[in-house]
Amino acid sequence: MEKSLTPFLQTTYRERELVNLMWIGFLLYTLSYTLSTTTYVNYIICQVVQIIGLLLFIPSFFILSKYRLRNTYLQVLFSLYMFWISFIVIRDFPSNYDQIKFMIFDGWFGGILYLSPLFILLPLKLFYIRKIFQAIFILAIAFLFYDAFFLSELLSQGENLNSLNIVEYFSKTLAVPAFFLLMAYGYHSNRRKFFLIIILLVTIFFALVRARRGLLFMCGLTAIFSYLLYLSQTRNKFFLVLLTIICGGILFIFGLEFFTSHKNGVFDHIIDRGLEDTRSTVEICFHQDLSSLDWIIGKGMMGEYFCPGIDPNDVTGYRSTIETDYLQIILKGGLISLALFLLITIPAIFKGLFYSSNLLSKAAAIWIVWVLLNMYPSTIHTFTMQYVLLWIAVGICYSKNIRYMPEQILVDYFRGYIDSNSKYPISNS
Repeated sequence: MEKSLTPFLQTTYRERELVNLMWIGFLLYTLSYTLSTTTYVNYIICQVVQIIGLLLFIPSFFILSKYRLRNTYLQVLFSLYMFWISFIVIRDFPSNYDQIKFMIFDGWFGGILYLSPLFILLPLKLFYIRKIFQAIFILAIAFLFYDAFFLSELLSQGENLNSLNIVEYFSKTLAVPAFFLLMAYGYHSNRRKFFLIIILLVTIFFALVRARRGLLFMCGLTAIFSYLLYLSQTRNKFFLVLLTIICGGILFIFGLEFFTSHKNGVFDHIIDRGLEDTRSTVEICFHQDLSSLDWIIGKGMMGEYFCPGIDPNDVTGYRSTIETDYLQIILKGGLISLALFLLITIPAIFKGLFYSSNLLSKAAAIWIVWVLLNMYPSTIHTFTMQYVLLWIAVGICYSKNIRYMPEQILVDYFRGYIDSNSKYPISNS
């Protein structure tokens, strides 16, 4: 059966301009918000830049978004999910100036977060995906610049809460999205692959320095999944496995020796924390505060639970966030929200892994697995590229056309061998 890939390769001038404006706006908002979390910059300037970013992002985003979901199952579940998200927002809409500011300017937990699932409605043209890759690289470059500028704060020892927050915000907002590109390694040049590995190593370094166990778990999963994807694509598997065992053993021995012989060093904090339990108290408070109805439908967008003594600067004892993402979803939208989310994402994993013929689809499925595994120790549901990528990955996995697109065409396109105006017919039976 003759089938043309032209619709996935070609874009109009207007489309390209809108896509560029959308990602410029997204980057301005994200980079400005990340900088504002350091507390060392002028909030007003950051918020002005965020507003400019939103003015660029929102109109172009909604012009480009179209309800083109072809999978009937996804159509039904996603419609129900968006209806429920609308209910979460409307039932607890901000009622004062401070709440409105929080909704607009908080890039992690504000109201802008609830736009993230709509990224599944962007057309799955290869130009759009290439622009996502470029945006991720820009975030990763900014990560290195931000780290260099705030290096002394990042390396400070002891329970410096501001330093801990900077590591969390810089890494998860700017660096972690690059982990997806490591999984989709086949579409990048060797120079870019090397750059991505540097980003991973820098993230691991600061996670060790500040004892961010959740962030270390993210990095470890990324290394494992990237290795497995590479293993599934390479032919010389025996040599690769043998080399990995040897290198892994050497690293383990040297790492064990380093941690046991160096005292008062930069990594002492992670050793001291070890398996320290920092979550049980919060989770007990969470379970005690929520009623049966709260468990089912949540408390709404601004929902809180009573947990005194956790945040040093909090005088009310109420918290609007919990570090376990599964419970965070339940806090805002109840088990209904969590169930709809899982009913959408889990089938996408199977489609992307077992019913696809290219690395892009498999990397998208692995990214969904990565998110689901990290939702216990970390916060993923934020208006950041890592969560946006989840919904783009879901769209890829549900798209039969993308899943069965020949690998060589994807490699040629993403490496620049063919452009957005190419006509590339293929024969598919």
